This record gives sequence, structure tokens and C-alpha cells, in this order.
Amino acid sequence: MITSGAQQAIHLIIRGLLKPGDAVAIEDPSYAFSLPIFHSEGLNTHLLPVQNEGIDPDQIIALHKRHRLKMLFLNPTYQNPTGTTLDLERRRRILEICSKFGIAIVEDDPYSIIGYDGAIIDSMKSMDKEGVVLYVSSLTKIIASGLRIGWILGPQTVINHLADVKQQFDFSHPNLPQLIAAKLLSSKHFDEHIRHLREGLKIKRDLTVQSLENELKGIISFFVPEGGIHLWCKLNDEEIDENLLFKESLKRGVVFAPGSTLGSDDKYIRFTYGRVETKSIPEGIRRFAQSLKSLIPTC
Repeated sequence: MITSGAQQAIHLIIRGLLKPGDAVAIEDPSYAFSLPIFHSEGLNTHLLPVQNEGIDPDQIIALHKRHRLKMLFLNPTYQNPTGTTLDLERRRRILEICSKFGIAIVEDDPYSIIGYDGAIIDSMKSMDKEGVVLYVSSLTKIIASGLRIGWILGPQTVINHLADVKQQFDFSHPNLPQLIAAKLLSSKHFDEHIRHLREGLKIKRDLTVQSLENELKGIISFFVPEGGIHLWCKLNDEEIDENLLFKESLKRGVVFAPGSTLGSDDKYIRFTYGRVETKSIPEGIRRFAQSLKSLIPTC
């Protein structure tokens, strides 16, 4: 089913398939943490910490035994904000657990096509034999944020129900953006665009990493992703106030996502290098470093 971006897809799933009081699990940190619909719809939200290999499947079992989970929201490939990728063994284990306990999985997958080495990682939906996965993606991150084309792939009965829910919002998605998207996806230039995008994002990632090492080595640490558009950084000084850091950075023309807006820990920040001009990255990191150092007495 075509939707107005991936965010509408998630909203439709929540409003169409869940009810107030239902228990769901989301990654911590995650983009879903910042979506108000989880709270406005009265859901009981539980957190699954993200490690370098993704979430721990056994923690799903523990949460389910305590709260009877109805749904699990995952961004398994180049996760937002950490950039981590859930390994294949954990994917298989999660599918096994969710099939056993009747827990639906929403796989949010906007980044898998932009792995820097060009390798395609198997989606959880491609491994799903029991029909427990609803696959959500969009063109927003790989084409343009203004082209609001997303989609949900799932069992036909579920799609039929969600289509009815969507009709109550907007009757249908506008034809013109769908026509543009269809022509673009079938164009001989699409694969070339994706290659250029991967190459450009890798250059930006490397430049962001190098600039941080040059300016803030020992002061900030980070996980280096193999795809996507985000760099998740930890502030090594526990005394730094993220609100003050944000204000100081803003004064110098630099914006980042504070960790507390994406998860339970406020000692992290997310840099997004997808849209910034490559030549601006070293200067942006230099200004951020000035902001951070101004809050550290010993610097």
C-alpha cells in the first residue's frame, strides 16, 4: 500500500492495528522514541537497548512475559540514530520468537539500499515465513524529502484493513507524486543515482569522522556506520549539559539531535550528514568543537 512517506505508514499501523493500553517495544535509542503518536494513542511503550549488533532477542522474551507485547518496531539496517545493523542470526532469532508468541514486527527500512559497499542485507520481511512482518520504507532518504512516497508490505488481509483506515484520512495518495516515483524507479538513471549517493555519503561519513578525530579526539567517541546518514556520538564528559551544548552550537550555526530526543540517555548526540554540503563538514565540526570545549573547564 502506498502511503505519504514512512511516517504515515507507521501512524496507520498504530491507529489501525493497536488500541490504547496495548504494549509495544521500540529500540533505545530510536527515531520512534521521538514520535508522539505512541503516547497520544495510549500505548504502553517498552525499550529494547541497541548494542553494536542490534537488540538482544532474549530481551523480547523477558518483556513479553511481563507485558504481553503486541508489536515490535525495528529499524534493523543502519539504524537511526546509531547506524548499527542487526546481524542475520539475531534477525532469525527475533522472527522465531515473534512467530512463537504472536508478536507483530514493523520493519522500518529506509536505509538498506544505501550501504556504502553496495551489498544488500536481507530484510527481515524477506526471511519472514509466518507473515509476522510489516515492511515499511520510503523514497524520502534516497530521493527527496519532499517526494512523500512510502509503502507498507504485508499480508493482504492486513493491507486491506489499513487501506480502509487510510481512506478515512485522505481517501487516496495523490496520483502525480506516484507517477513521478514510478517513472524514476523504472528509469535507467536510477541505479546510477544510487551509486552516486552511496559514494557521496561514504565521503561525507569519512570526512565527519576525520573532522571529529582532528577536533575532539578523546572528548567524544562514536560508532562508525557502514551505511545510512547518521553518526551517533557519545560525550565522554558526563558533566556536559546537552541543552547548553545545543544552545552554544546553535549560536555558531550548527544543529544536531540531542540524545534525549531519541532515547533514554542524554549523553549522546546525532549528527546527520546526508544533506549537508561536503565542503561545509570540517567547518561545522570545528564550530561544534568550539561549542563543546567552551563547556569543559579544562579545555
